[in-house]
Amino acid sequence: MEQTEYQKIVLTKHRDDVRLYIDGNCQFSTADEYRYHEALVHIPMSELESRNRVLILGGGDGMAVREVLKYDEVEQIDLVDLDAEMIRICSTNPNITSVNQNSLNSDKLVIYTMDAYEYLEDSREQYDLIIVDLPDPNSESLSKLYSNIFYRMCKNHLNETGVMVVQSTSPYYAAKAFWCIHETIKSEELYVKAYHLQVPAFGDWGFNMASRRELTEDLDFDVDTRYLSKENASALFRFGKDEIAGDVEINRLTKPVLMEYYNRAVEVWK
Repeated sequence: MEQTEYQKIVLTKHRDDVRLYIDGNCQFSTADEYRYHEALVHIPMSELESRNRVLILGGGDGMAVREVLKYDEVEQIDLVDLDAEMIRICSTNPNITSVNQNSLNSDKLVIYTMDAYEYLEDSREQYDLIIVDLPDPNSESLSKLYSNIFYRMCKNHLNETGVMVVQSTSPYYAAKAFWCIHETIKSEELYVKAYHLQVPAFGDWGFNMASRRELTEDLDFDVDTRYLSKENASALFRFGKDEIAGDVEINRLTKPVLMEYYNRAVEVWK
């Protein structure tokens, strides 16, 4: 266990399953994290015309970086994570580096240990892909990183044909929170595609992918994957009736409704 300036990090190991917890919430299990990170990275990657420059907001465990590095045409990955200790642990602990394949030490990677909101405010860089892999919005400080203003800033850092993807909590366990994120992104005049899959450590987990242009669901993958295939990818865009929530508000800095939706769902499923 390590208490950093920002959070409590706990690493556990049971047989071959290594798990990382932040403030009591599981961030990944090595038994199934590949499902989550393949969906997070390769679904939007398959939509791109250019794959030269990638921005990852969060993702200090290096798993998303590992997946991005499968594409030889990627020239630079900028990773922004608030906690330098998270980066240190995940770039030196052999239980993690063996899984993230030492990705945090890649020559293609530039690491910024700072707040994602501040990075977007200060930077003038443009990207082909922006991956938003931040903790769930259970506080006002995190809810800010799921606001319409935050997504507007992300849009401003996207190339004209670029794509953004956002980890969006569970459409089953926190349906209102999931669809609030979807509608908030959509409110910034972006085309949005929602998708989800089963990650055993988390349950049903979802993402929202967005661009200035319309996106397809007919995907193919030109890198090695363990879960994703051309045949199963289209199923990720289908939702059951009990995973749909209407009548949700946009998450704004002045009215952070997402935090309320999320925390209410947590109370129900405790």
